[in-house]
Amino acid sequence: MRHRIRRLLSVCLLLTLVSTAGAAPPRDTLVIGLVAEPVTMDPPQITDLNSTRVAKRIFEGLTAQELGSYRIVPGLARSWDISKDGLAYTFRLRPDVKFHDGTPLTAEAVRFVFDRQLNDQSPFYKTGTYPYVKGFLGNVASVEAVDPLTVQIRLKAPLTPFIQYLAHHSLYVYSPESLKKWGKDVVKHPVGTGPFKLDSWEPGVKVVLSRHDQYWGGAPKLRQVVYVPIVEAQARLTAIKTGEIDLTLDVPPDALDGLRRDPNVVVAEADSSAVWYVVLNTRHPILKDKRVRQALNFAVNKEAIIRDILRGTAIVATSPLSPVYGTFHEPNASKYPFNPDRARALLKEAGHPGGFELTFLVPESGSGMQSPVEMATVIQANLATVGVKAKIQTMEWGAYLKKYLDGPDMAEMSWNPSIGDPDHMMYMLLSSDRFPPAFNAGFYQNPRVDELLRKGRTTLEESQRVAMYREAQRLVTDDAPWIIVDHGKQVIVHRKRVQNFKLHPNFDLVLTRVELQ
Repeated sequence: MRHRIRRLLSVCLLLTLVSTAGAAPPRDTLVIGLVAEPVTMDPPQITDLNSTRVAKRIFEGLTAQELGSYRIVPGLARSWDISKDGLAYTFRLRPDVKFHDGTPLTAEAVRFVFDRQLNDQSPFYKTGTYPYVKGFLGNVASVEAVDPLTVQIRLKAPLTPFIQYLAHHSLYVYSPESLKKWGKDVVKHPVGTGPFKLDSWEPGVKVVLSRHDQYWGGAPKLRQVVYVPIVEAQARLTAIKTGEIDLTLDVPPDALDGLRRDPNVVVAEADSSAVWYVVLNTRHPILKDKRVRQALNFAVNKEAIIRDILRGTAIVATSPLSPVYGTFHEPNASKYPFNPDRARALLKEAGHPGGFELTFLVPESGSGMQSPVEMATVIQANLATVGVKAKIQTMEWGAYLKKYLDGPDMAEMSWNPSIGDPDHMMYMLLSSDRFPPAFNAGFYQNPRVDELLRKGRTTLEESQRVAMYREAQRLVTDDAPWIIVDHGKQVIVHRKRVQNFKLHPNFDLVLTRVELQ
């Protein structure tokens, strides 16, 4: 019944869109089917891809990523200098850039944006929560407006990926006046400098962005972009096939072969740096035993999940870092092939021959979550064969994100790295510095791993960093704080009328160059 209700809601959303836009989207309007509703439009508070994919059209950072790669290029800063000791970063802003509210981009505006997260005595600090601040800005000593178009950021200690983190959405620059006006309600009133600006947001129905004609980088070809939340994968598939939407993601994997043969549709796909896993609460009375966590890994048939549910759109993961990370990837980390007998032996050794019960938190849909309910059902069945009863509890994505950080027994999650440095994967998810409200939701802690990850983010020599991250991966996989399942491919489906769309490795949907036939 619940699945039927969700399907009807998805259909209703599409009918709402069609009633306002006609049987197919207008020629200069791009309609995108998201897997869930955006949660917030306040950059430093965003933790999900659905919000990011919208907000990145509205806001920009001091640095940016080249389309199609993680390579850093100028953003709102046209150039910058880094001191030899790696402690001082001096940025020269682009002149004559204005926010969507008409106020100018200045060094003082940039200082204000950073100060909101860094200064807990600021009156604006309490307008939000900032899950990335310690990881990205923890080394910042000061931010100074040197002159109207020059900003200098000083660090207490080197942070090797700092220039990359400045291209992360949590450090995007927004209008100070918007925060002063809206306070906590700024989450629904975004004002940036980007190529699109917010036109309207009907919760649960659609978000509409309009072209920013005065955009400093040149106005985009699209007049309007409409984002529609469509929770069910089958509904997204139907909408893309009928042309009710122009672009979507996470369609049922078994439909991809048919879509590749459809002359009206393009299936764009590439290997990715993403990882899909089930976090295990290492503070749980039973899960705190490493042998139990290892047993759960041996109990899950990852190859079957990839074959039967994901239809080959992923590879088995053996460490948090995918092979896309090149030399940083550790190919010799502990492996957990499907072995129920080994799982039972480990559970018996740990004192649980009869198994035990756990609550298994599962989202109905969500950012990069592949087929979460279907995958959870298989994992649940696998665990049952070794005596572990996992009670699935499903919920909507926005509610799920809040519950995820409350320390559930076990919970599904994926991580789609925003930058190409391993720090963004390893430190953000596996350092004890990152316990909730940050992203180490399983409270995993290993002193040697902590040491390696802290050194890795402050060491400048790449060969030394490679050795550190490889050792950290070996330790983590042996500790098994996750049931690590797969590295999913990035798969985006769009209509042929969508021209010049290019996949981006951080799973963003970049629209600046897109035009419609």
